[in-house]
Amino acid sequence: MARNSPLEQKKRSLLLLALPVASAAALIEWLLLRSSGQEASGLLLAGAALTLLLALLLWRRRRSLRFVEAVLTAGIAVGLFTLLYLGLFSADSVALRRFASLSPWVSVSLVGLMLIVGTRRAAWIGTAIYLGLLALGLVHLYRSGLEGAHPILFGPLAQFYLANAVLLWLLFAWSEIQQQYHQTRKIAQSLANLAHTDPLLGIPNRRQMYALIEQEIRCAEEGGQPATMIMFDVDRFKQVNDTYGHETGDAALRAVTTAVRQALRATDTVGRWGGDEFIILARVNETAQAYQLAQRIAEAVHQKLGERFLRVTISLGVAPYHPGDTVEAWVNRADAALYRAKESGRNRVVVGS
Repeated sequence: MARNSPLEQKKRSLLLLALPVASAAALIEWLLLRSSGQEASGLLLAGAALTLLLALLLWRRRRSLRFVEAVLTAGIAVGLFTLLYLGLFSADSVALRRFASLSPWVSVSLVGLMLIVGTRRAAWIGTAIYLGLLALGLVHLYRSGLEGAHPILFGPLAQFYLANAVLLWLLFAWSEIQQQYHQTRKIAQSLANLAHTDPLLGIPNRRQMYALIEQEIRCAEEGGQPATMIMFDVDRFKQVNDTYGHETGDAALRAVTTAVRQALRATDTVGRWGGDEFIILARVNETAQAYQLAQRIAEAVHQKLGERFLRVTISLGVAPYHPGDTVEAWVNRADAALYRAKESGRNRVVVGS
């Protein structure tokens, strides 16, 4: 998980809320035991102090999440082993009743691990903890035998092991569902990218550019700053293919695309309209600025491709947005400007009406 991802920030927020609550709960339990005259374990105070310190660390230091996760995982494991050990091997009937009443929180702790370290890791860590707890129970039964086992503990202990075995199975099942979901989502995203991205050049294809042009028109109609359309193609591209082959032609198109993208600003978009014809949506609404941008793109392509493809240049047609334009009308005006650039000698920029 990437640092400062939305999921990580959500986890941090949950821990910042849960840790103080857990600290307060442990402190209240300790005070209730003291007020009732029962022996209050120092482990409760230690747990309350540890969780509060972890909350403070998480609050003060943005990069402490991994450390807090590791300490919490270890703390949960130690706490569960301590709880079960005292319940099984203590002769104090109070300790036995306390285990019987608190054992459901073991399941809560295992689910908490899922939130702390993720479903798959939580399932494996929880399994290791469960096996350790099961080993403690088997040692107790071996030492005391079924007849010597505490009656008040035997039933809850059996339910404890059965319930948490089912819980771990559910964690593994949920982990598998999550993994399949993420794989399906990744495949769907790949298919969406293929549907909207040109496979050769890695830029928006005609379908995606059509949608982007529609978006620019809606923006202009709503009073936003409309983009200017620049259409260009590679001069004499058929001769390049016929002379050097299609592989060289594809390499030339990739080089042109790279040069254009480097010359554009972050707010501009270039896409493949078809063949060697491209459309740029540039965030400028003044014709002079659009012309300068088109000139800069032409020079960038000439400089970059001159070292490898001496005969490759581009012609560009600039078409500012007109109120009421449809996609077809806007594209046709840019295409007409490009046609005039080709007719007037190629390797130049023409601004249309």
